[in-house]
Amino acid sequence: MNEAPRPQFEDVAEVVRYQLSRRSLVGGGAAAALTGLLAACSGGGSYSDKPANDKPVATKSVQIGKANIPVPRDQSVIIGQVEYTVFDSFNTMIPNGSPSGAGFEICREAMFYLSFATGELKPWLATAYKYNDAKTELTIDFDPKAKWSDGKPLTANDFKFTVMLLRDRADLFGGGGELKEFVKEIVVPNPQQAVIKLTKATPRFHYNFIAAIAGGFDILPEHVWKGQDPTKFKNNPPVRSGPYKLKQAIRNQKMFVWEKNPDYWNKDKLEVGPQYVVFQSTSKQADQAALAFERAEFDVGSIDEQHAKQLRNTGYPNLQTTQFHDPNPRVLWMNCDPARGVISEPKMRWAINYCLDREKIGKSIWPVEVPPAIYPWADYPTNEKWKNDALADKYKFEFNPAKATEILDEICPKNSAGKRMYKGKEVNLEIITPSPVDGGEYAIANVLKTDLAKVGVPATLRSLSGSVHGEKFERGEYDIDSSWAGFAMDPAQMYSDWESDKAQPIGKNAAGKNKMRFRNPEFDQLSKQLAAMDPTAPEAKPLLDKALEIYFQNLPLLSVIQTGYPSYFNTVFWTGWPTDDDLYEVPLNWWQHFIFVLGKIKPTGQKGPA
Repeated sequence: MNEAPRPQFEDVAEVVRYQLSRRSLVGGGAAAALTGLLAACSGGGSYSDKPANDKPVATKSVQIGKANIPVPRDQSVIIGQVEYTVFDSFNTMIPNGSPSGAGFEICREAMFYLSFATGELKPWLATAYKYNDAKTELTIDFDPKAKWSDGKPLTANDFKFTVMLLRDRADLFGGGGELKEFVKEIVVPNPQQAVIKLTKATPRFHYNFIAAIAGGFDILPEHVWKGQDPTKFKNNPPVRSGPYKLKQAIRNQKMFVWEKNPDYWNKDKLEVGPQYVVFQSTSKQADQAALAFERAEFDVGSIDEQHAKQLRNTGYPNLQTTQFHDPNPRVLWMNCDPARGVISEPKMRWAINYCLDREKIGKSIWPVEVPPAIYPWADYPTNEKWKNDALADKYKFEFNPAKATEILDEICPKNSAGKRMYKGKEVNLEIITPSPVDGGEYAIANVLKTDLAKVGVPATLRSLSGSVHGEKFERGEYDIDSSWAGFAMDPAQMYSDWESDKAQPIGKNAAGKNKMRFRNPEFDQLSKQLAAMDPTAPEAKPLLDKALEIYFQNLPLLSVIQTGYPSYFNTVFWTGWPTDDDLYEVPLNWWQHFIFVLGKIKPTGQKGPA
């Protein structure tokens, strides 16, 4: 038997950014279905439940409504969620194979959990991992207590079955990809240990098995899935290892009811409070959905910020608002290809940067106040190690139209008609966004467009939907794209997507890599060196800093703001929700981490109406 691997948890705090760009490894169906939610998933921030005018308001009484659920109200947490269309399938590997945000996240568990709220990495189904010295083998130990909800043991053989199935099936969400690229074979020396033999050395393959955001790796029970056609199997009801099992899915009420598993294997570490957790689609009418929250017919969600402000200002006592920043800052992607003209000039991108009023956008454009973003990653404590404030001061981001004008007069001076010219052509930038015209990303671009016009740079701004935007973005048919980041788990992983050999000509699909068409030979060399290194190793820091400086010099994208979205909780029936002052866990109910919130909340003793 091999020596048990020792935990290596000190070097994985950066896991999230890696998964943002590779979240399709396993559970890609759920991840794809959650794209809209993830665009609004909310890192630490601050938010106030004071009324808007900060003046005390008399507390008003709460009229409790009768929740439309088939289980006792005082034993249930009710979560308002999206419109469900799938009710009889929990297969995350196929299109429309599983409902998003319907509670499957509290049924299945991860091998490891990384909390952005605390920075803690929790071993869970797995207890440890270890690479060999050459980084060509990864050994993972599994908890011998772990078992499936049907009582069967959960072992390394289940892990092997899942990985090999996906490695060999590119037609499945999560299939092919990195698994095909890196997994040579998996050896199981005993039921609690798997040894992954890699096709090439890498210090980061374990990232794929850490739950940092929604979706992520989903171990399948071999005894349930073996012999099934994974493109057709509905996996209903789902057998997984989590603290809750599916009790019923009610199509006509657009509701999923999950019940506490009395035989849950990990009760010594997690004892969830609610006997039932109900996920239910809320009313499409915002006023009606907010009224249901006010009457405590929902404990989580079912309200937007506009209606939350109304409740605060009228003295509603049971609203708790908790902010958590999205892993993706809002950014402007810059097209660096020379074929696009002036935007390919680093000086032009700096001129645009000086026209970007981040303070205004964060305070008045985004629905809630958020801080400016400087680094191309979220402002989590786990990301502090990647910063270099001396470089940030050297390449200072500021709203300074005068500096922008000085640069513009150098690289694209005005002609006699007052038009800025670059290489004989009038300057006119094309800005695109996937956001609707009433969305935040469109508003960001519109602020920039207005300030660019003031320094003599006209721009067109177009809101493009779905595949239309995706095609233009990937083909490089834009100058600036206002959307969100999609970064890797550590800067080196992010930088690898920016290497010159991944830059396609304008008109050819970038396939998710180097969508800015950025090319820099010195940056390429640094990226390739970093790819083989543990990013937390002391020898990696100088290389990371140099790559960061090249980023600041060239600005292939502009980070704009951190992205804040509040979560809303009702304290009539349950207390102990995460707060800004006690953010003990990520508060998002569609992330797998929500099981730890369910393990902390307590009933108030309030009974539902007769």
